[in-house]
Amino acid sequence: MSGEEQAWLRGDLSISASVLAAIEADALRCYPDESCGFVFGPKEAPLRLDEARSEPNLANRYHALDPETFPRTASTYFKIDELRAARIFDTAEAEGRPVKVIYHSHCDAGDYFSAEDAATFARDGMLMWPCAFLVVSVMQGAIDGRRLWVHEPGTERFVEAPLTVLEP
Repeated sequence: MSGEEQAWLRGDLSISASVLAAIEADALRCYPDESCGFVFGPKEAPLRLDEARSEPNLANRYHALDPETFPRTASTYFKIDELRAARIFDTAEAEGRPVKVIYHSHCDAGDYFSAEDAATFARDGMLMWPCAFLVVSVMQGAIDGRRLWVHEPGTERFVEAPLTVLEP
């Protein structure tokens, strides 16, 4: 897929209020653990987001199996099954509804893109998954903010990008 077709990589996305509400509800449901999932939209409208799908955060499972390799738990880290994610990306693309955003929450922390997030999603200046990233902050059990982040090509940095919420 060409960069022009993947316009969502540059941000300036629009999300329906109901989809954002579902993402925020997932963050509250998972608190005090981080939530995570995917946001999809029609290929023919590359800047529109109209569906969210929650995914299990596997951080606690990985930590229990190998605490040295995975020292963080789900309260400060999220882990999505990478094989499952690859299948979802491929299937969604084939169906004309690509994954445009991976979302996750931060518990009792801001809606920044952390160094851990950046290390997970960019290596050697390359974006690891062809999407943008939404971080939702949950402070003491309440939504405190949300910001969209996009990769700065050729770096390991992510910068904030506009996200417009479309009212019903």
